[in-house]
Amino acid sequence: MRKLFTCLCYINIAYIFSGCTFGKIVLFFKPDINDHEKAFVCDTITPSENLTPCFVNVHDPDNIPPINKWINLRQRLEATDFNDFLDKSNTTALLVIKNDSILYEHYLKKGAKDRTQVVFSVTKGFTSTLVAIAAEEGLLSIDQKVADFIPEFAEDERKNITLRHLMGMVSGLNWNDFKNLPRLGGLYYNNNQQNFVVRNVKKEYYPDTKFEYKSVSTQILGICLEKATGKSFADYMNDKIWKHIGAEYDVLVTLDSKKNRNARTFGGIAMTASDMARFGRLMLHDGVWEGKRLVPQWFMKELRNRDMNKWIGYSNCFWRNGYENQDFQDNQQFWAAGYGGQYIYVSPKENTIIVRTGLKEENRWSVILGRLSALVSGGETDLSDPSMDFGNQFAGTFKNSTGNEMKLELLPERDHYLRREWIWKRETDYFKEGKGLKTLTQFDGISLGFKKKGEQTRMYYKVKQGKVLGFFYNSWPSVEFEYFEKVF
Repeated sequence: MRKLFTCLCYINIAYIFSGCTFGKIVLFFKPDINDHEKAFVCDTITPSENLTPCFVNVHDPDNIPPINKWINLRQRLEATDFNDFLDKSNTTALLVIKNDSILYEHYLKKGAKDRTQVVFSVTKGFTSTLVAIAAEEGLLSIDQKVADFIPEFAEDERKNITLRHLMGMVSGLNWNDFKNLPRLGGLYYNNNQQNFVVRNVKKEYYPDTKFEYKSVSTQILGICLEKATGKSFADYMNDKIWKHIGAEYDVLVTLDSKKNRNARTFGGIAMTASDMARFGRLMLHDGVWEGKRLVPQWFMKELRNRDMNKWIGYSNCFWRNGYENQDFQDNQQFWAAGYGGQYIYVSPKENTIIVRTGLKEENRWSVILGRLSALVSGGETDLSDPSMDFGNQFAGTFKNSTGNEMKLELLPERDHYLRREWIWKRETDYFKEGKGLKTLTQFDGISLGFKKKGEQTRMYYKVKQGKVLGFFYNSWPSVEFEYFEKVF
């Protein structure tokens, strides 16, 4: 009884102080898709009165191909069929759209068409898009310094960080979401975001030299946006996006507190899967909605097209390093992704949009959705067509322009999930990332590597006329690509 009383006292104290950062951490602890209802105050964008239909619904379960053609054995979660997979993967909604027609729409795990939920870092895609719009209006410049909006940045080594650095996660700030969860929790529940970033985030590297995924960058970006426009994030988003494309249901923007009212622009939007799809349609159609350009063309061009002289894995707060096939250099897919596996996946070449929301992220959804997009567009994948899997040519000796070598030897047996593995031989003084790693695993038909705790090494193979010529090498946190030619 005494333990119960003590527990109740702690809960009561946490409730009393729930308006402060510590109280929220104690009371709520783990981020949840319903945090907009229980943990934060919100600005609300109301549904459009005269909503224009933008999709034709031709939903049919038969439109989804067999899972063995687009989900490998490891990611299948021992599911027996597609419905079982959705259940085991804790999916709450899945919409598959091709040529503005909904091929598949399904809700489960208490998900529903009208169910609004926090989409976490999908928010980042909205933030960067609004920054681009503000730049087009002349309210700010992408290459403008953060110090112009947050004066404290001018007082130390943060003075040269620009909005562009923030949008590419190359700001050099001493932050990494994957490596310091307590700090991330402090950011998530903080009741004064501007004060938090001024006091707790310092410079560690020179900008544009290292990629590290840091939610704090997009929070700073949002603060700059609100100062530049003189409007709340929700009002500006409504003016520039939602009043044009329409919101079918409430879109909520969570705030740090009633007092400070800073929008949580790194991961605080709550919306329905169907409204996520409407935004996806805007981005699929090159930022144009019913003949009217809403998103600057230069922004869409940067987002869709890869410059192999620059870091291509992340662009303007959207991800780019998912499922790859032979058109690696011309791949235009991009997606906004959030904690728990919230996704707006867009493939301009295949004219597809896929929205996935969920309670957890058990899989590498970017690869899964890339394969699904290819199949519903009449194409094939490395799982459905053996000729698209070049893994049998990955082994060999490869050399870059400065003479550094890397060797890959195929292990004779596949792993538990029937994936090929390669012995990774290289000089670790030069190839420092993944220093203790001895083997690499195949990601898709033209790439292999590893991903662990905010680090990723990946080799994207160059294929011509069915023959592997070499690979493009990138390893986080490096932003550089190196080409290695196959010598034998």
